[in-house]
Amino acid sequence: SEFRWKIFQKHVLQNNWLKHKPLITSDGRSPQTDFLCLLHETFEALYGGAAGGGKSEALFMAALMFVDVPNYNAIIFRRSFTDLCKPGALIDRSFQWLTGSGARWDGVNHTWIFPSNAKVAFGFLENDRDVYHHQSAEYQFLGFDELTQFTEFQYRYMISRARRLQGVNLPIRIRSATNPPNRLQTGEVHGTWVKQRFLVEGASRGRVFIPATLDDNPALDKEEYLKSLSNLDPVTRSQLR
Repeated sequence: SEFRWKIFQKHVLQNNWLKHKPLITSDGRSPQTDFLCLLHETFEALYGGAAGGGKSEALFMAALMFVDVPNYNAIIFRRSFTDLCKPGALIDRSFQWLTGSGARWDGVNHTWIFPSNAKVAFGFLENDRDVYHHQSAEYQFLGFDELTQFTEFQYRYMISRARRLQGVNLPIRIRSATNPPNRLQTGEVHGTWVKQRFLVEGASRGRVFIPATLDDNPALDKEEYLKSLSNLDPVTRSQLR
């Protein structure tokens, strides 16, 4: 719609905080654009499928869309703090994008603070009880990277923290990205509830699923990445592809 296009132009294409703009495939598709254009009409959306499709980057871009709006609050979760800090992971990527930009890093709270006083934070939910650290929090954007690593309780509780003050013209968004599930070191697998929520009952509840493939990311050296995947067992390789 014209309304969504204007929002996309202002908060994505003209957004100086976004170091990269949405990827466009060789056949003219842009799943990242589709993901970012889901605004007021879509409360929950999942960008999922193959590794290397640009999902985590799209999630970070979505979190940054409204940082020029005063007191906007966003948070992106991984299951553990270690997952947030790995090379190329979300915190590392945020420093690549925002160092020297005018945003200030609060290392105690793992939060970028923008001149508008908007905040984009990074959090982890290693155990179900960790959700209670956010009991009085108020977020207009909640992101979950690798959603199939979270429990359904963690997800449901945290989306209860999605709210805004009356009269504030900001979309409330729950956005997630994931590969197909794999077994965590704890032996946990959480893909069943994610599939039920987004693929089985999603359309009837207004939830959107956007599939991701390797071909969605033209910046990726696909040939070398496939060589790396060839070292995995057949099941894991199939999931990531």
